[in-house]
Amino acid sequence: MNTTAKITLSALIESTNIPAPLVRAVVRQLGGWQSFTESAPDIARHGINGGFPGFIYHHDTEPFAKRNREHIAQMTRDQADDFGSTITEMIQNFGCFRNNKPSEEAVSRALYQGRNMDNQPNVLNSLAWYAGEEVARAFVDMTER
Repeated sequence: MNTTAKITLSALIESTNIPAPLVRAVVRQLGGWQSFTESAPDIARHGINGGFPGFIYHHDTEPFAKRNREHIAQMTRDQADDFGSTITEMIQNFGCFRNNKPSEEAVSRALYQGRNMDNQPNVLNSLAWYAGEEVARAFVDMTER
């Protein structure tokens, strides 16, 4: 499929193991389907930290991660298992933590309680970015089939 015109939100949801509510939440956070489809290739190529609406400011990303943390946790469990890693190790190795990895406790608090720890990297922000990037990758994978 070389055109994004044929891809629908339903088709994206059916094509991926990402929980459907999380796919919908990412699309909504990016401003809807059209905005998502325009942004997804850049997000997949360069990362979401380049300044995409809904994923720029902590006052947007932290509530997003809190609202969707159960689905993000499910996605991390599935991926960590696929990678032969623990959830904590996988998250600690996110590129945004290159110079300052969060503690195991900080990852657990963010993922399971929806809270950041003081004096630790912002794990909730990284979980929101992770969700956005994974959904964008799933979309781009569909366009390249």
